Formats: sequence, C-alpha cells, structure tokens
Amino acid sequence: MSTPLPNLSSGSVPLSRIREQARKALVEALDSVRGKKILILDRKVSGFLGLIAEVPLLKEHGVDRLLYLQEEPLTGIDVRSVIYLVRSRIENAQLIAQQVLQTNKLGTKLEYSVFFMPRRTRVCEKVFQEEGIAADVTLSEYPLDFIPFDSDILSLELDGAYKELVLDGDTSSLYYTARGLMQLQSLYGTIPEVKGKGGHALAVKNLLTLMRREMGLKAPRTGAGQIDTLVLVDRTVDPLTPLCTQLTYEGLVDETLHIKNGVVQLGAEGQKQQKFALNSADKVYLELRDLSFAAVGPKLSERAKSLQTDYKGSKGSERSLAELKDFAAQLKSLPNITRHINLAEAINRVIARQNFRDRVTVEQSLLDGHSVDACCETIETLMYQNEDLMIILRLLCILSHTQGGVPKKHWDVLRREVLHTYGHEHILTLAALQDAGLLKPQQGGRSTFPAVKKAFRLLLDNVNDTDPTDIAYVYAGYAPLSIRLVEHALQSSAGESSSRELGLEEALKAIPGPAFDIVQTVDEHGLPVEQSAGAGLLQGSRDKKRRVVLVMFIGGVTFAEIGALRFLSTRPEVRSDFVIATTKLVNGSSMLETFLEEVVSDAMLAKQPRNVT
Repeated sequence: MSTPLPNLSSGSVPLSRIREQARKALVEALDSVRGKKILILDRKVSGFLGLIAEVPLLKEHGVDRLLYLQEEPLTGIDVRSVIYLVRSRIENAQLIAQQVLQTNKLGTKLEYSVFFMPRRTRVCEKVFQEEGIAADVTLSEYPLDFIPFDSDILSLELDGAYKELVLDGDTSSLYYTARGLMQLQSLYGTIPEVKGKGGHALAVKNLLTLMRREMGLKAPRTGAGQIDTLVLVDRTVDPLTPLCTQLTYEGLVDETLHIKNGVVQLGAEGQKQQKFALNSADKVYLELRDLSFAAVGPKLSERAKSLQTDYKGSKGSERSLAELKDFAAQLKSLPNITRHINLAEAINRVIARQNFRDRVTVEQSLLDGHSVDACCETIETLMYQNEDLMIILRLLCILSHTQGGVPKKHWDVLRREVLHTYGHEHILTLAALQDAGLLKPQQGGRSTFPAVKKAFRLLLDNVNDTDPTDIAYVYAGYAPLSIRLVEHALQSSAGESSSRELGLEEALKAIPGPAFDIVQTVDEHGLPVEQSAGAGLLQGSRDKKRRVVLVMFIGGVTFAEIGALRFLSTRPEVRSDFVIATTKLVNGSSMLETFLEEVVSDAMLAKQPRNVT
C-alpha cells in the first residue's frame, strides 16, 4: 500500500490504545493454537483486519498461509492446525461445516479452531451440530468491537445493522454498540454526559446503564475521563442524508470509486488497479478530504504552483540546510499531489456525465419541494437509460421521504418501471424497502419534512463552496439533519431567542423517537447511576471550556457527515473536538444494498455494479 496506517495518537483521544488492545487479543487467539497454522478468513474480515495487524505480525505468530473461506476441501496442506476467523453469520458457519466435511472425506486429519467475531452465537453452534462437525471443531471468539479507521473515526463494521434494525427486528447491533462504548469507557473513563435522539439511541443508552450497574464497583472510573459528552444518533431519525449524493472530496471518492476499509483502487479499464490508502497519514488528503469538491481543483493547483515556485527559486541561489530540508520535505508530497490529481480527474469524468447531473438536480428539487412531477419523469428517464439500480432506489426513497410518500399517480408507474428495467425479482426489494418505511405511497396527511426543514435550517441558499460558513456545504446547500441535531445539542443556547427555541422543540417532536439528556455518575456508595441532566437535548452546554465529544451513529454514517462534524469543530460557538463512531461507514448505495442482498440471488446481483463501501 502506498501510504501507511494513520497515526492514531494524533487525535483528541489517542485511539492507538484500541488498536493495541485488538492486536493483543488477535495475537492471543493465534498463540492459543501451537505451531504453524493456516488462517482462513471470510472476505469481509480480511478487509478490515489489515487495519489491526499487518501480515508480518501474523507470520510472526505461526501463520503459514492466509486463505479465504470457501466450501471446497483443503488440499495440499502441510500443517495440522487450521484457524477460522469469521463473522458470526449463519452462511459462514455453513461454509466452514461444508469445508470440514469435504476435507474429512479426503482422509486429511486436521485440527480446526473457529474464532467467531465479535462473539460466538448459539445459531452458529447449532449449524455445526446439525452438520455433524461439532466434535471436530474448537469454538471460541475474537471480541473485536471498534476498529480505528483514522485518528478520529471508529467503526464496528456491522454491514447490515441498519437493515436488521428497521426490517428484521434484529437488535443485536445495539448490544454490540453498547459493548463497544463500554470498552471505550474502560480505556478512557466514564463519559459524564449522554445525549441522544431516537428509539435505538435510547435502547443503547439503557444497555449502557444496565452494563454499568452489572459491573458495580468495577465500572469504569468517573471524574477523570478523556471524553466529555456522548451523542447517540439513531439513523432512523435521519434516513434521508445517506441517500443524498455526497459532494465533499472524500464523499465523492466514495460515491464514484468506493472506499473500502480505508483503501481506494484507481486505474484505467483493462489495466492493473493500484490501491491507495486514504487517511490522515497522507497530508495532501488531510487537507483536501473535507473540502467541497469544487474547491479541490484550485487547492491542488495552488499546491503544485507552490512546489514549482520553490523549485525555480532553488536554482542558482544559496539556501541554508534548514531551507533545503523543508524543500525536500515538500518534494516528498509530490507523488501524493499527483495521485490526488488523478483521483480528481476520475471523479470529474463521472460528475460530468448528464445522468449524474440529472440525479443531483432531482435530489435538490425534491429537497426544495419543487417540480415533483418533473422529478418523477426524470427518474423514469434514468431508468430507460439503465442507470444503476441503487441510484434509482435512492432517488425513489428521497422522493418518499421528502413528500410524505410517493404521490399516488406516480407510485404504480415507478414501481412497474423498476420491475421491467431491472427484473421482476426486485418486487421483493421494493417490498423490503416499503416494510422498512423507506419507500411508501402517500396515504394522506401532511409530510413533517417541510416543518423540520424550516426549523432546523436544512436548506441554505448561496452556500460558499470555497470558504463555507455552515455545514450545508457538504451537500451543496443541504445541511444533514443528523449533524444539525449534534450542532444544536452542543452549542451554547445563550444566543437563541425563546421563540426560536420553541420552534426547534416543536420540530424535534415531529422527528421519530424520544430525546434524552442524562449524566452518568455514582451514588454515595460509589455504585453507577444515571441522573437527568434537566436541560434537554437541544440545550447546549453553557460551560466555556473546549470539550471532547464522541458522536455514535447507530445505523451508519457517511463521509460527508464526518466532514460536517470536522467543520463544526472549527466553529467557535461549538467549542468541541469530535471523535466519530459508527456501526458502519456507508453511502446511500451500500446502505440500500443490504436490503437487496437478502432477497435476490447472486446471479441477479451480478447484473448490477456493486457499490459496497
């Protein structure tokens, strides 16, 4: 990889301790099996495991070969021990069972150890029992919770968390979220203030309270923590934002080239793809990632001209050693500048296409509440042009959310065109989105979106892309509701008029789910308790000191939202440094794709480009 892993000690909270803890647990798992061994990973694990441990470390602890999990038997094996490191999913347990059975039929005697992550489950154990291999495998777990992606980003990498919560009724991701937050508190101290909005956010808060009470006097210490406030953001409170097209540099890299586990691939069609790590270790990327894409070209040009000027100035003139050293350091950034010029050119080729422009125009018109009929016609036209199914579904869900449902006169027509264009098997996909509340027909009654949009100032005119003054720049004039809630929860309320506060409180009631604001503390016996903060979610702190705030997104977060939080940290009225945690780094396509994966066969999936983050 062309750039190193990020320096996790450079943020407001030293996240290197999380990586060290995860690496130590991995080493203990490997060392629990003596001698040389084969390590078999499911493909999703292999991606983010590289953020925890490099291949040399694995080899140092006896890993002879790395393989992907598959059904075929193990052949040509010259070691006796096999370790499976997989997510605790039924399909992984079935693949392991089939591989063990097939290998046993060949008469190969191997010792199998299975480490489920983030924990072993009874469902997977039952698969082994039903397949008759329970006696052949030793079961354990690798309790990997948060994975550090950068100095201010943590992810649980729970791919289907949002879909499981809103469609399946599977709340296991809430337990993993609470467990991960408890792990953070064990490392960095109890977080005194906890705010949140939404039913799933409240459930996580309640689980945290329960876990602290169960620990009793062993609960993480209070009064000396490194994190001041935890804000729990339930994705169901704002499902709209991920569906919109991200327009920051990092967001568009993800939308067009797809960032996977902090890595992007770039290369001309038919040529070998080059992999580049995208994180704060790349100083050029650090400067560009949260800018509006419109500002990236001028910034890269400025960088290149500065180097050119310094190069010309270095000719024929005497420079001190210190000056030469600074110039040499600048020259080291030249490959990074070239790389980002290439990335920007690749993005430009995509956004210059008419279908991309039409897509963004439809989004902005629907957010404005204008030209709904024309938007529906454009969505139909995009289908005729065989636009990617995920893009169409995103636009339909935006239409549904902003208009209180798809207008009845367009409902049947748009659904029929989806089935005719992409296959009738997607009637199950549409049904899943409807059951999840993401796509529905208008049923009468008024949409709450216009009132929320007005109260929280979600749409702004004349946003300055190159010198923004509001978070709305990340979506070209649309401010993510999720980040507006965080902003109002943290900034001082001293400047708000009483009528303005009242309007926000009324709009907050129109947003699904309860709001809460509590303090985690201890009673007179030192036992963990929680107390109401009394102020309410939208009442910012009047404390003038700068705080460290952990924002936990339950159901996924986009890179544009992360960029908006980083922008907020520069605003004097917010006075906060942010650490962003999430169940999964997503964009609208990867979020909706989880609804499609369960109901359409692999053969049908192959017809569509994959947009998984």
